[in-house]
Amino acid sequence: MNNGETNTNINTNTNINTTQSNNTTQSVMTQMPGVKIAPPQEGPVNASNKATAVNSNNPGINTNFYQNTVQQTSTPAPIMNPQPLPQNTPLPVEEKKEIEVPIIETPKEPETKKKGSIIPLLLLIIVGLGFYSYYITKSKNETIKQISYNCTPIASQKEKELNINSTLVQDLYNKVSTTIREDYANPYLNEEMKLYLAYRQITEKEKYDSNCNLFDTTSMEPYTCSETATFKPKAFKEEDLVREYKKLFGENTYFKLNNIQLGNTCIVGYQYIGERGEFVEGYCNKKTATSYKVDKEITRATTTGNTIVITEDVKYKANEQMDLPDYLKSGTYRYTFRLDMNYNYILISKTYESKY
Repeated sequence: MNNGETNTNINTNTNINTTQSNNTTQSVMTQMPGVKIAPPQEGPVNASNKATAVNSNNPGINTNFYQNTVQQTSTPAPIMNPQPLPQNTPLPVEEKKEIEVPIIETPKEPETKKKGSIIPLLLLIIVGLGFYSYYITKSKNETIKQISYNCTPIASQKEKELNINSTLVQDLYNKVSTTIREDYANPYLNEEMKLYLAYRQITEKEKYDSNCNLFDTTSMEPYTCSETATFKPKAFKEEDLVREYKKLFGENTYFKLNNIQLGNTCIVGYQYIGERGEFVEGYCNKKTATSYKVDKEITRATTTGNTIVITEDVKYKANEQMDLPDYLKSGTYRYTFRLDMNYNYILISKTYESKY
């Protein structure tokens, strides 16, 4: 082979090698992410420019670029796919995955469970109210029965006739009936008359000789108190009057202790002296007789439950010289008694009904 062919072959091989080297470098640089390859320059290269200096032994390669490339690839980045990628294939972009933080929610109590816990409570309240109502009703009924039993030994609720001459009827009537003198002094069932009727239940054994100490003559005219040879006052304890008053008008009846006197008459006169706790007798020298007359008789006595009613027929009579006072009224009087908690028949009322 001659020199011309040899040069031709050498140049051809050199060009082929240069091309292969360029392709290899381009392939390597292509596989390196983030590295851009400068296109090959044509024409002469200025050797004074370091950036474009070429290797004198291999004029087709940019020595500075190659060195930079080698330095950058001395610590190669991790390659996701070790297989060579074809040219013009976009490099895979690593997707940023968002980390989802789980939200922990407090489990809500099912509504059925809440309803289930409320229903027993409501049932318990209803049952409690039922027992309370039952207890109140039962207690009330027992109280009514007890009171009815205590106050009603006579079980019949139908009206029943009583014998007017029986000891019960006569005893009750004698406690409240009055004479013509008493009616003339006070015919009304007021507090003055009640104290007087209670006084009438005091027996002579309960009275004792006393004195006029602290007796006020100005508060009880025409009664006075002066011990003489012919007059020595009697007295009795206030508790004796209280006892008889409650037996006749009721255990819980309120009353005020006061002098026992019917109007300004001299039928009876006992002065209440609280400092001594006694009722002390006074003296009166006025006449107490009257010319009026009265006829009284029991016509009927009935009972219903714990109540007894005594009916009295009254006829007042005037004298020849004087007419009857207007407050002395003839007619029908009814006395109503009721059995109280102490088994005493107490006087509830005295009513009047005109007859003539």
